[in-house]
Amino acid sequence: MDEDEFKKLVAATQGDGSGFAAVLGGATGAAAFTNPQAGLAFDRLTQHPSAYSMPPAPKVLSVTAAAEMTELYWMALLRDVPFDQFDTDQRAAAAATEIESRFAEAVGDTGDAGHLITGVDVPGPAGALSDITPQNLFRLGLPGEELGPLVSQFFIRDVHYGTQRIDQKQLPYKKGRDYLTEFPDWLRAQSSGRDGKGQAYPQSNEDSANNFETNRRYVSTPRDLARFVNKDALHQAYFNAALLLLSGGARWTPGNPYGDGQRLEPREAGFGVLGGPHILALVSEVATRALKVVWNQKWQVHLRLRPEAYGGLVHVQKIGIGGSNGKRPYGLPGWVGTTDAAKEVRKQHKSLLLPMAFTAGSPTHPAYGAGHATVAGACVTVLKAYFKTFTNEGGVDIPVPFKTLKEREQPYGAGDTIKCYATGIMTSPEGDEGTRNPLPDSIADTLTIEGELNKLATNVAMGRSMGGVHWRTDNTRSLMLGEALAARILADITTDANEKPTFTFRSFARKMDGEPKKVRIAHGRVYVDDVLVDTNSSAL
Repeated sequence: MDEDEFKKLVAATQGDGSGFAAVLGGATGAAAFTNPQAGLAFDRLTQHPSAYSMPPAPKVLSVTAAAEMTELYWMALLRDVPFDQFDTDQRAAAAATEIESRFAEAVGDTGDAGHLITGVDVPGPAGALSDITPQNLFRLGLPGEELGPLVSQFFIRDVHYGTQRIDQKQLPYKKGRDYLTEFPDWLRAQSSGRDGKGQAYPQSNEDSANNFETNRRYVSTPRDLARFVNKDALHQAYFNAALLLLSGGARWTPGNPYGDGQRLEPREAGFGVLGGPHILALVSEVATRALKVVWNQKWQVHLRLRPEAYGGLVHVQKIGIGGSNGKRPYGLPGWVGTTDAAKEVRKQHKSLLLPMAFTAGSPTHPAYGAGHATVAGACVTVLKAYFKTFTNEGGVDIPVPFKTLKEREQPYGAGDTIKCYATGIMTSPEGDEGTRNPLPDSIADTLTIEGELNKLATNVAMGRSMGGVHWRTDNTRSLMLGEALAARILADITTDANEKPTFTFRSFARKMDGEPKKVRIAHGRVYVDDVLVDTNSSAL
């Protein structure tokens, strides 16, 4: 896209939507823009998408963007390392060391309004970056998310769907297959949004069985998470989690009058309002509102470039096109092309282009915010609000253990205490096979319902980064945008429902002491740590 066409695109984002058809001549064989008018839609269930706001994205030439790119290079290099081997993998240890160093620089780069923020974008309490280790590598630092395996327990078991079951195993992408690492392939994808077979992002990797493994398995590697988020139904992971919570006997939040020991519980039960059908519908309803809101941020506000486009800038600045005479000094931090991660990418692929998990590269819409992460934030927030995720004892919040849920292998009986697992890979003559090994009690006993829901949100959000299509800050701030949106919808329920429920949950963001903020919703109002707040920003 040349400068004139880009000006047309920017003008179209600020108009009534009619200008998008003329960008790139309207019919060039390029993949279609993905829903650029969605953020202009009204919605009767919440505010207009333009009412919400997000902080500025990191600048293209910033230290933060370079630090995020370093993480993305490492994600690509570790794409086939099973999650249960991160603790012993030398490259994972090297990644943690280098990423921590670059994140610390980005946190300190306060001249960039979009710089990394502790307690929001990276692990640690507000104002202090935690050590990055193989245990919290590629995690966000959400409450309880740092405990146990990286993959959420809600991802790795069958789901009861009425009398049927949802099998959560998937056919994985073939290991070692990365794309757009040669400049002509990369340039074609930037120009057309398609791969060499003419496929756009939604059909990536589907031209050949050779792009897939032969054995189905639960999510076990970063590439597996990238595979899931290329094809999921967006609210899918959270609908499954809601079904697992219901079948597992999770308790309603104490603000639900139909909950244990509450005022209506002895003689009445929730159903279409404040019951099972309500939460199953709501976890889907918030997803479409989340997409409208974040699409406004993508198209009408930020227009942030995708990581694969940034990789092209790194490549041309450091290596050039056709030799050193083809270099261009874009002004990116010089070290972004000389990190250990960048050196290893260059060694393997002879370029500094970001190795992509998808043949067509990224979707045809801007990066900031992230659709998957906004949906994750909204859906996980309603689950944390509807179900009891913590108790308060002596003024201290105690998260509810995950093992209070029941495992229901059969459609009868009381069920057994739920089992906790770690997933991995076992190599055999027939091809790699997924493993699912029970966790020792010393680890399983630390897992909480809140933590595994937060982990589910992280898995989906960062799975997009593991595929190469999103930056960390796209994900973190979009989770909080979804949280704020869900809080507004929950506030309406507290006045619309005749029973006048209240909701309480703990936020994604961390305070100075490392603890999450507590959100209470009652009488149509949202309180954060007992302070009335406006929910139109990206964070409560």
